[in-house]
Parts: sequence; structure tokens; C-alpha cells
Amino acid sequence: MFGTVHTRYACSRIQSDARADYCESYFAPLQRITMSAVASHSSSTPQNLLLAALPEAEWEWAEGNFKSLFMPSGDVLYEPGRFAHYLWFPTTSVVSVAYLTADGRADALTFVGRDGFAGVEFFLGAEAAPCRAVVLAEGWGYRIKREVLGQACARGGSMRHVLLRFAQSYVTQVAQTIVCNRHHTIGQQLCRSLLMFLDRQASSELPLTPEYIAELMGVRRESVSEAARELQLAGCISGQRGRVTVVDRSRLEARSCECYQTARRAAERLLASNMRLSIGSVAGAQDPRLSKMCEVLPKGEMRCFTPLRSF
Repeated sequence: MFGTVHTRYACSRIQSDARADYCESYFAPLQRITMSAVASHSSSTPQNLLLAALPEAEWEWAEGNFKSLFMPSGDVLYEPGRFAHYLWFPTTSVVSVAYLTADGRADALTFVGRDGFAGVEFFLGAEAAPCRAVVLAEGWGYRIKREVLGQACARGGSMRHVLLRFAQSYVTQVAQTIVCNRHHTIGQQLCRSLLMFLDRQASSELPLTPEYIAELMGVRRESVSEAARELQLAGCISGQRGRVTVVDRSRLEARSCECYQTARRAAERLLASNMRLSIGSVAGAQDPRLSKMCEVLPKGEMRCFTPLRSF
């Protein structure tokens, strides 16, 4: 079931210059919105939360190696068993990471947006990944060669620590997805998936069809359609052709299982840890971006103003 439609979706990359120009003009304001707490201080500030956590001096050194590019929907970033030359850091795009089985079916393990990067397996030293990464929601991001990133991490500083913290959060998200798929209802899984996707983009409209949601979750389309109807009747979402709109987030959270909150708390602890690391550095102590993004609380704790759920 997954193989046919997912392949068609993954191969739907559109390279029209006119469309790219349109999307650039459309997504540029969204980039300013999603990281307004950072972007208002410096036009060169990266709008990926991991890169934004780097001390300014370190980002200035690394900036030349990160290429900003538009990531079209359906673009396949890497395939199972194949060597990948790049790692990707989304800003306004969202990437789905799915595990493929021998018969062509797959389950989505997690989503990656401005909170992290795609290619954790390669960062940790793998020659090939067991997963497929596909751009689920088009937008902008950064790309860097894996060997160049390795050199940047070897220089010392915050880069390696920031990326390792995300890798830890990534493992937590994948584990939580496996637990959720095993123990919770289709309706709860659907709520969790919608919330995770919503956290990683700057709009309440999600470019998802019931068919593709079913494939991401590895369940029957009829089951997803029934669960979606219940959410519509409860006033949580509304559906249009090819899109799902989250109408009431609080109701959607109330109907989700504990897996969503567990993964979200882990991601927000990651962000706070990265900011604390940057502020603890000599460069970070003088970085005006961080004082605006986080507040140091008693006993050394921190409160960040740019959590994932900030839209």
C-alpha cells in the first residue's frame, strides 16, 4: 500500500523556476514569523533552532559552508542503503523520516523541521541509513556536506554538542513513535502525528491527504478517515481537498496520548540545553541573540522564548 503512492509522492519533485520564485516570496515572511525572536536581531541569523543556538562567532565561521536552498515537496533526501553526501537543516520545510520494509511498505518514524536536521545516522558515522527521508512540506532549509560538517565538529566549540543533543532527542522521538504505534488507538496516533507536524511548520494547514496520512502511520485509509471524522465532529480539525486544518489545538492535544507530550518535552529540553551551552561559552555570553531567546532563572535553569510550539 505504501510503496506505490509514497513513491509517486516522493518522485513529484517540481523544478519550475516560476514556482520556486513564487514559493520564495511566500515563505520568506514565514521564516521571519517562525523565528521572529531571533531574526529581529540579525538578518544573518539562521532560522533553524540548532544553528541559531550556536554562538555568533561560531556561526559566522560555519555560515559559508551552509547552503540555503528551497526544498520542494516530494524531494527524496536519502534512500535506505545508499551513501548520502549531505545533511539538511530545515527552516520552513518539514521532512518525514520513514522506515521501509522489504515489501515496499513503511512507517513514519518522526518529522524533522526547524527543530533539527535530517541525516542523524550519517552524523553519527553510518555509511548508509536504514530510512528514507522525504520533504513532506515544501519550504527552505540549509544543506551542508557531511565531511565539512565533520570538520566543523572537530574544531571544538558548540557545534558537535548541539547536534549530539538533537540526536538524543531524535532517538527519543523514534522510540516514542514505536511505543505509540504498539499501544495506542488510531485516533490517538493521528492526533500525535498532526501535532508533531504542526509543531514544525508555520501554518495550521497541513498538506496531508487521508491516503498519505494512512501511509505515514502504516494503517488502513478507512481507519484514518474514521478517526479524522471524529476529530472533525469534535471541532479539532477541518478537512479540505489535500489539506487538514487544525482548528482547535487544545482539543487535539486533549485527545492525543502521552507520547506527544513526552516527545515535545524532550525537544524543548534540548533547546534549553543548547541555549545554556551557548550562553556558557565566552562568545555566547556576549551574544545578544541568546539573551532575547532565553531567560536565566534561579538555580541555573532557563526558560526559552522560542519553543517548538510557538505558532
